[in-house]
Amino acid sequence: MSFSSSKGRILPLEGIKVIEVAQGVSGPSCGRILASLGAEVLKIEPPITGDWSRHTGPFICSENKSESSALYLYNNTGKKSITLDWHTQTGFSKLVELVVQSDILIEDWECHFRNSVTLDLDIFRRNNSELIELSITPFGLRGPYADFQSSPIIQLALGGFLNLIGDRDKQPLMLPGCQPDYLTGINGANAIQIALWDKEFGESGAKFLELSTIETLANLHQAPLDMDGGVRHRSGHRQSPLSSRGFPPGVCTLKASDGSVTFGGGSTDIWERLCLMLNCVALSEDSDYDNVFDNPKSGVIVDEIMEEWMSDKTKREVFHEASTVWMLPVAPVLEINEIMEDQHFISRDTFQTIDHPVAGNAAYPKPAFIQDNCRLNLSRPPLLGEHNLEFL
Repeated sequence: MSFSSSKGRILPLEGIKVIEVAQGVSGPSCGRILASLGAEVLKIEPPITGDWSRHTGPFICSENKSESSALYLYNNTGKKSITLDWHTQTGFSKLVELVVQSDILIEDWECHFRNSVTLDLDIFRRNNSELIELSITPFGLRGPYADFQSSPIIQLALGGFLNLIGDRDKQPLMLPGCQPDYLTGINGANAIQIALWDKEFGESGAKFLELSTIETLANLHQAPLDMDGGVRHRSGHRQSPLSSRGFPPGVCTLKASDGSVTFGGGSTDIWERLCLMLNCVALSEDSDYDNVFDNPKSGVIVDEIMEEWMSDKTKREVFHEASTVWMLPVAPVLEINEIMEDQHFISRDTFQTIDHPVAGNAAYPKPAFIQDNCRLNLSRPPLLGEHNLEFL
């Protein structure tokens, strides 16, 4: 199946102007989503250094790192960039002028910053009576933690998710990357679009949206609870139980000949089919194997049987046989390069190659949804201050 391009069609946010005064991941990823939907996103960057994520590796081009940070490039597709020292009175006046002409302001000004500057940060909504302003901070603008410093691992710890990762008898493990920030960016883009809808069909006037990363994680708290309301715990290489009833062995991640494979499920039906595949039907009839959490030894035994069965098979071979012959929920644990080469992603036109004047050709993931058999196309990230002449 092939998908058509978004080129030539009117995008949902076309005509909407966004000013982004945010750095790193949360605010920029929010702006990236809006840009992919057609909004004109003008990124305000500090002179000389730019967004701090420009200096965070990995770098595609070692000769010009600030223009080839993979983190920056990914989070800033489709935007324009100007450099402006808005901490000065002259720069701040210019920022006010730009915001007055725009529909949306995305900013990440934390409490300690708001309290330390002498600038009037409420002037934007006073001067633009229809402005939607989104404030993104780790803990919000009020509350006991509002002035505290943060990072992704801090957010995961306070949000209750760090407690769920790793082995129960060892220290929790960190999720790689900046997942809390990306989730916050998605929430921010959703909040802005709801505010736009409200202005169109509900109340007019300026709107101030306050979004915190810690509350983004709190809104996902179904994850720490099982279906019976019990609290989940770290379960190592096994999936944590969906209820206090637990499930049979075989829901875990184990080694094949060339990498790891994850088996999902947990139902009696899946357990029976797994035993058929392993030629161990007797195990499915043994009540000692009904709940791997009540009888951990059953898990050890089944793990050994499964790894023996997979020992001469590649993870792709395990994936194909278990999925197509036995209809089991199973997947190879893919590395990034394997994702890029995976035929399912290729067939769905998931990635787009974009040429950048410094970073060159690189593949970027397109927006995850498809509308009317059409994928939205992206445009390249900006160079630092590339659009100064247009706006300054």
